[in-house]
Amino acid sequence: MRTRIRHGLAAALAVSALSLTAACGGGAKDTPGDGATKPADKPAAGQTTSAAPAPAAPLTDAQMKAAVLELKDLPSGWKASKNPSSDFSMKADKAECEPLAAAAGSTVAGATKGPTVDFALGNNASELSEGVLAFSGTGAADFMKQVATSLGSCTAFTADTSGTKMKITVEKLTAPQTAEEALAFKLKLNVAQGITVEPTLLIARQGTGVVRLLHLADTPAAKKDFATFAGLAGDKLAKAAQG
Repeated sequence: MRTRIRHGLAAALAVSALSLTAACGGGAKDTPGDGATKPADKPAAGQTTSAAPAPAAPLTDAQMKAAVLELKDLPSGWKASKNPSSDFSMKADKAECEPLAAAAGSTVAGATKGPTVDFALGNNASELSEGVLAFSGTGAADFMKQVATSLGSCTAFTADTSGTKMKITVEKLTAPQTAEEALAFKLKLNVAQGITVEPTLLIARQGTGVVRLLHLADTPAAKKDFATFAGLAGDKLAKAAQG
């Protein structure tokens, strides 16, 4: 049961992380001064204004490939694994939770899905799944803002996954300071009577690229490794997007 649920969730998140904003350092930085918006100067007679900036281009295939973790990036003991890919969507029963549920789907509206990778430690005592998304224009920042808003107001919801209903609680975490924006949170999924799964997730953004990372571990000690993996994922995204 644990493996089947884990595979479905990992594919859904395409995870392969997250990021999102909020208490994690997202949002526009304040400009020096008193905070008032200064009106733009009007061009002098006979002058023309400069052309509007070109829309931000999505990550290239090469950048998306470079953005995801490789086995060599992880500590010793990890191995590459392969999970069955599947389309996965989740619909929440509360409006404030819908952006979070939609973000957990295998595809995200307006985004191009790049590579996904999966890793396991030992006898699958710890698992990682990561995926990258590319947006155009302000799509990545808009996506982050929507998920951040949802994380600020959604603490629990019932998800409908292709007709199967599942109760999910959400715990917002402090994300590592990585990439331009990063959000972290834990989901507690009641997958069956007496059976719960508690993955920890990162969603990080750099420019027009987003990674979604899922970490699933069996022991409290192993769960603490999430911060390390989140930092690795965010740093790799930042380097790939800027390179």
